[in-house]
Amino acid sequence: MVLTTVHHVIGAVIYSTPWRLHIALLSVPTIAVLLGALAVHRRCAPTTAGRAAFVVLAAALVLVPIVWIGVFEGFYNHVVKDALYFLAPGSPVLLRLFPPPTYVMPGNALFEITGVLQVVPAWIAATALARRLLGLRTPRSSLVVPPNAAVPRGGEIR
Repeated sequence: MVLTTVHHVIGAVIYSTPWRLHIALLSVPTIAVLLGALAVHRRCAPTTAGRAAFVVLAAALVLVPIVWIGVFEGFYNHVVKDALYFLAPGSPVLLRLFPPPTYVMPGNALFEITGVLQVVPAWIAATALARRLLGLRTPRSSLVVPPNAAVPRGGEIR
């Protein structure tokens, strides 16, 4: 989320498009939700609160950093656009998929590189989440709890 904020600030300054700064209004609450849900999940993993926090964490990860920022913003808006721009310059497909003035053709390396790089943290988040959901990774390496384990009344496993 920090990378996408920096990327959009760069775009707002370079292209004189202050509307790009809207991402800060999304980034700050998203980071707060992700960190809060992660903290609750780590502290209370085997409890109902911990499992609910994981659901919030997973949903927030999928919706914002993975799909919206990684797939749409990073992959579609930058990887696909840049590939078409450099492989098929002037293509009608390029202009149909990325019509001006909403989209700006590549003209600034820093803006395009930071745009493409948004795919990387999204991929890392997606693979980490997939590994966790598939049971290949536990919430804490020191705390291995079978999914159907009984939890004592205090919620702590000793």
